[in-house]
Amino acid sequence: MVKMTSWMWIGLLFCTLTFAQDTTSALMNEAMDKPVKLELNGTLPQVMQTIAEQTGVRLQATQGVWDLLPWGQQTNINAKIENQTLRQALEAITRKLGLTFTLRDEAVELEPMPALRRLGRRATPQELAVLDLLSSTSMGLNNEHPTLRQLMLAVDAKLESAKSPFAIEDRVFEGQSRDNTVFVPRNATMMDALEAIDHSTAATWYPWGKSIVIVTKQDQVRNQLAKTVSVRYTGVNISQVLLELSQRAGVPFDIEPGAIQRIPPEFRNIRLLLDNASIKQALDSISGFTGLMYVATDKGLYFSTPAGATTLPARDPIVGLILVPDLNLQVTLPQSQVPADVREYLQYKKQKEIEKLRQMMKDEGFQPTTRPTTESNEDL
Repeated sequence: MVKMTSWMWIGLLFCTLTFAQDTTSALMNEAMDKPVKLELNGTLPQVMQTIAEQTGVRLQATQGVWDLLPWGQQTNINAKIENQTLRQALEAITRKLGLTFTLRDEAVELEPMPALRRLGRRATPQELAVLDLLSSTSMGLNNEHPTLRQLMLAVDAKLESAKSPFAIEDRVFEGQSRDNTVFVPRNATMMDALEAIDHSTAATWYPWGKSIVIVTKQDQVRNQLAKTVSVRYTGVNISQVLLELSQRAGVPFDIEPGAIQRIPPEFRNIRLLLDNASIKQALDSISGFTGLMYVATDKGLYFSTPAGATTLPARDPIVGLILVPDLNLQVTLPQSQVPADVREYLQYKKQKEIEKLRQMMKDEGFQPTTRPTTESNEDL
């Protein structure tokens, strides 16, 4: 009789799971390289379902796909595929939409191309068309180490020869040295060539209007914060709030070690109502409430506390939000800015609402386990 210790069972379970994942991945790769015959006509979600039913390969899309496509989930696909593998078919379909795909453990995940993600808003059909052109056209450079000047001139010339309305708009290197070199493989596409700027310099790019805009990475990060969100946080931990806002902005948030712990405990739970407000407005409100500071970097946003601070000072409590309809803006109302007479009125209204809740408790027969407490005006 063989006895197995708990760590042996865990090891066996881990090996079994790993083997199952490897097997699934191998089967998916095999399915991706099989020839397929498909007639696709419908919205993108419908087409994804059709492909899954006819090939056995499940497709899923990140939220960014629906946020950045011109028509979101109503994007229509009309394609007839013959004498192609599923991989080739997906490459053609996703390229037309400014998307790419990655094989995960149990599904193929569709996601925006880096340039589309950096755009930070719904693309226009013309912007998707230029991304298709850039990703399907060979750059054809004879020099693997062109200068920035040579690279941008070559991309401009390619766009012109393709009769594209797009042209390079340099907002970074104009007036500065363009003689720094970047590495571009000989078999690179136009998009690969432009991505060399993102990989090798402090600048990046994306399509905008009829331009291929080249901007600093810090400016691009700031642009992402203009995205609007509608969400309600009622006592949600600040770490969770920052994680969600990072995902919605498409920008990495890097938090200084210990910064969250230096926020007084009573200010770590966020109460915030956002109605079509920008992510920057949300972050500014959180910063004012908690004392956290943030700054845009080449890699995203960096959150920190004031230099040398071991504990953040207690912040001025927010007692409400004022809606400014003409500006479609919500303004926070710090306690210190509320006049004494208004504070007294707000306290009166709050007590009235509490009494209504107590009456509802009685009507429903609810028996509290705690006794009522008396609140002071300082609780506003």
